Amino acid sequence: MDTAIWVVIAIVVVIVLLVALLVILRQRKSHQRVKAQEIRENASEQASAVRHREAIAEESEARARQVQAEADAKAAEAKRLNEHARSHQEQAVESRQELDSEYARADKIDPDVGRDGNRRQPAPGQDSAQSPRHGQVPDTNGSSDPRHLQDPRQTQDPRQTQDPRQTQEPRQTP
Repeated sequence: MDTAIWVVIAIVVVIVLLVALLVILRQRKSHQRVKAQEIRENASEQASAVRHREAIAEESEARARQVQAEADAKAAEAKRLNEHARSHQEQAVESRQELDSEYARADKIDPDVGRDGNRRQPAPGQDSAQSPRHGQVPDTNGSSDPRHLQDPRQTQDPRQTQDPRQTQEPRQTP
């Protein structure tokens, strides 16, 4: 009988150990399920924040595309205006050359203009109110004094005047 008791005790101990092991494994699985559920809840809470960030990113991207399109349109407009200005500049240069050619032709046939392009003093008895020499415009007060003649090429182009903001000394900070 001694052996039979020991066999029964051994079987009972093995059964108790198996039951304990099954209980521990079930508790572990249950704990893992709870932990997984907590992770899912946290992820769910973060999902709305992620969706909000995605919406902001998409909005920023759309705004960037819009600004880029506006910049491209402005660049195209600037290019068109530059071409237009270049065309006008070429026409102005051509017109200036034609005008200078006409003045030179007038100086060539004018008996009062010397070979050096300077006006000779009129002979006594000649009318001193003759037309001005090449490239010169009489003064607005109607004076025929040669000191009041002005070469239009010598006048300053208003576009070439310097902006007073550019000529100011830079401010020094204390």
